[in-house]
Amino acid sequence: MLRKIEGHRYYFEIFSEDSVKNQEVEFYIRAICKSTKRTSCINNLNEILSLLFDDDVEHYLDDLRYVDSFWVVSKSEAEKFTKIALKYLPNPSFLNYLENKLDKDRDYGEWENIYEE
Repeated sequence: MLRKIEGHRYYFEIFSEDSVKNQEVEFYIRAICKSTKRTSCINNLNEILSLLFDDDVEHYLDDLRYVDSFWVVSKSEAEKFTKIALKYLPNPSFLNYLENKLDKDRDYGEWENIYEE
């Protein structure tokens, strides 16, 4: 499943799809810069991690599944993460905060991939 949210300077995609293993789901949140089409998966960004784990830092620091930007998680985790992302990403104040953080992240040169539809 792919959910799309349009921000001011970024598009956001919340991706959740059954993986090769039956009980697991591939999950990520991708941001796409509108002006440059540069893209990055952002679910391992601190601002997103704190939302998805309700500031339970120990939980995701201890689990190597959450280190990368592409996660394989249980179906219930993917549903929970998607629900949280759909709650916060459209929120104007959070969106402004997040897009400012993404601008800084992009300035550090982390965004190498170009989005292709």
